[in-house]
Amino acid sequence: MTQYRVLVGIDYPPDKRAEAGTLVSDLPEKSAKWLLDQGLIELSDGKSAKVEPVVEVEAVVPEVTYDPNATDGDGDGFVQDGTEFQRPVEETN
Repeated sequence: MTQYRVLVGIDYPPDKRAEAGTLVSDLPEKSAKWLLDQGLIELSDGKSAKVEPVVEVEAVVPEVTYDPNATDGDGDGFVQDGTEFQRPVEETN
């Protein structure tokens, strides 16, 4: 039976879980192909090796407030681009 090294924690049928670094040989063939293609598992030579788990980090989004004096820094005709306060530049006479 083919043996795989799990590179990130995975859940697989029927109701099983394997953590990073675990060697498994009971993955369904269809699942194994997809997991290999995605880089989540690799073929194993049968020797256990420590694999550091992948840590997911949540992006920190700075709080944006309305700026009545915002300027069009990139010349696209809008101020506060990409925020809920994005608006067209007001022309001054």
